[in-house]
Amino acid sequence: MPNFSSIPNIVFDLGGVLLNINPENSVNQFKAIGLTDTSRIQHEYRENGLFDRLEKGELSPKAFRNQIRQYIDAEVSDQEIDHAWNAMLLDFPHERLLLLQELRKTHKIFLLSNTNIIHWEYYTQKLKEIYGVELSDCFEKDYFSHDMGLRKPDTNIYQELLRAENLKAEETLFIDDMYSNVEAARRVGMIAHHLDLENGETILDLFAKN
Repeated sequence: MPNFSSIPNIVFDLGGVLLNINPENSVNQFKAIGLTDTSRIQHEYRENGLFDRLEKGELSPKAFRNQIRQYIDAEVSDQEIDHAWNAMLLDFPHERLLLLQELRKTHKIFLLSNTNIIHWEYYTQKLKEIYGVELSDCFEKDYFSHDMGLRKPDTNIYQELLRAENLKAEETLFIDDMYSNVEAARRVGMIAHHLDLENGETILDLFAKN
């Protein structure tokens, strides 16, 4: 198992790396409120159509909800749609939060996440309720696709972070559970690690003390 503690700058993905997620939960919740053809919404998710535009900030939450309603054979409220959409967001294990707090003492750490404003509002509020901390307090700075108008694995999103923070790519570690995102980070010269969730790997393994 590699140990990356000597690399001065670390960029973390959020979903799957820090925050546990299960997209199938959202599919099931959408079915519960009247979604009959799950293949259509799964196609949107895989092919980066509707969800891609939401994550890049090109689509407002209101517009997103109205488009989702086209797939649902029932009258549903904004709250019901948000509840279903947020169902994929699980827990943020406390030991990961503690690791971030420890790493901040010796490293510059950042967040780079493909996310959207509906999810952002939900998990930042949950983190504050459960642990009494703001998500942004865990990092030098957090970078979100819906703010940047860019989305991984577009190499521009990595280059923008490196430029904004005046970081050298070869001194910056990027950690993500999506291999395409890891490959893109390597193309701009970053050190990158694919977190192998299927085999139970977590960020705690990467910074284990010898």
